[in-house]
Amino acid sequence: MLEAFANRIASTPWQRHALFLVATLATVVLVGYHFGTFDQTIHIPFLKKYAQPELFPNDPFLELRTQHYSYFWFFFQPFYRAGVLEIALFGVHLAATYGTFWALWALSLTLFESPLAALLTVVVFVWPHIGFAGFPVIEFSLLNRTFVLPWLLVAIDLFLRRRWVGAFALLGVMYNLHVISAQFVLAMFLLAAVVQLRQIGWRSLALSLLLFVIAAAPVLIWKLAGSPVDFSVRPEWFAIIARGTLYNLFYLFPPYPHILLISVSGLAALALFAVARRARRATPRDQTVTIFVVAGLIILAVQVVTAQWLPITIVIQSQIIRAGLFVLIFGLLYFAWYVTEQYRRRAQSRADLAVLAGALVFSALPVVPLLVWALQRLVRSPAWRQAAAWITLLLSVAGTIVIAAAYQVWSPGLHLYGPDTAWEDAQVWARDHTPLEARFITPPHIWWLYQSDWRVFSERSTVATLSELLEAAFAPDYLPYWQPRFEALAPGALGQFRGDFFENKRLTAAAFYSLSAGDFARLGETFGADYLVVEQPHDYALPLVYENSGYRIYALAEY
Repeated sequence: MLEAFANRIASTPWQRHALFLVATLATVVLVGYHFGTFDQTIHIPFLKKYAQPELFPNDPFLELRTQHYSYFWFFFQPFYRAGVLEIALFGVHLAATYGTFWALWALSLTLFESPLAALLTVVVFVWPHIGFAGFPVIEFSLLNRTFVLPWLLVAIDLFLRRRWVGAFALLGVMYNLHVISAQFVLAMFLLAAVVQLRQIGWRSLALSLLLFVIAAAPVLIWKLAGSPVDFSVRPEWFAIIARGTLYNLFYLFPPYPHILLISVSGLAALALFAVARRARRATPRDQTVTIFVVAGLIILAVQVVTAQWLPITIVIQSQIIRAGLFVLIFGLLYFAWYVTEQYRRRAQSRADLAVLAGALVFSALPVVPLLVWALQRLVRSPAWRQAAAWITLLLSVAGTIVIAAAYQVWSPGLHLYGPDTAWEDAQVWARDHTPLEARFITPPHIWWLYQSDWRVFSERSTVATLSELLEAAFAPDYLPYWQPRFEALAPGALGQFRGDFFENKRLTAAAFYSLSAGDFARLGETFGADYLVVEQPHDYALPLVYENSGYRIYALAEY
């Protein structure tokens, strides 16, 4: 019955696209959509500065925008000027999510020629799954990396179907939008081309590379005209950015449970791929995908060496651990085929298949379906086997929800115009009641997945924030400017950072609120700040100009 249903969807275009639409709406509702938070706290101010150059005058942080070698956000400047930026971003996010499901379906069909496997693949990716570095396949906001993902999957599909010229050309176009993601796929293609050179041929490879360079020329020229590739070793810079905010992007096995969990999940996705790959009679396409996975593992090995012993600037800037996303995708793709193949061959009981498919679909951590698969092979008693598998699944889902709540990493809901909180209200007041050149001292620890940075909605500069380390990871020369300012606002905090971001936020908050009204006044004079923003109930003997349920804003110039 399931096979007939999948075959009908595969043969009926409107049903197939209805499936993609339902999957898109389901995942957006389940994962949520947020504007102006997480990585957008960097991109939105940069976009506004490009569209409205008079914003953020004399703010060196905004000058870093030219070092983001991507044309993606340029296309949204007209929408910002027209006052419909938020709607445009949400619409493109829906389209990118829809395209991701479409590309995953097509890739599954190319690999397995099984509509049932393609159907299960779509269902699997509705639920967020976490691998190396902790990034899900489908994220909760529009970024250039989320936009290019479906196109990169299409390029992989083209490569597998021996349309190498088209694959490299499409990859070159995407290089202009997100260099890092395109480089990962380029590495996969190049390794496969070297190993399978006889199949591809020198002429096809040369033409493919030529078209890639031509398609990627705009961003390549921009890069050549900008800062040179930096091969220097910067251990002090790396230590600060890694310990401050980005430990999960550099270290696979740190002494922190939440990072260890996502690293183990990444390895579990690799194991799922191995299990399914071993169960298949290998085709040339399977061999190519195996080379792709090996390329991803080589990249991850380079990351380990770089983080542990040799922090080369360009490697750190490239955050190459993100290549693990493709390991996660291939692991889930192949294991979805494995489950459907077990169903088609009646190799397991329906009860065992139900819990195995449930673990694959509903667990955010790939380690859970791997554990269920192992239990089904180790426990012979059907009753005990099913009981152990269901307990594992239910406990993992409950545990994931608890962990997500504790670390505030899951926030469903549609927030097209950003979070509706007192923090954003304070920013809006600053935007509407202070001059463009006004500078604020703000709590440097306020920022997270679903919480904006001060600049996003206020359109005003701030002295220093912890979130600026996200950008210092791409621009080492910004660190000497940022570090003394941050240490002045949070004295002693930076030296205590050890890589636990949540502890870093607590340390920063405690250090910031150890300062007195006189300290803030002196800092305002030193750094040219006109206003101070603090959280309730902190109170200072300074002129109060604004107050809401969560924040107070004081004037420093009048002190």
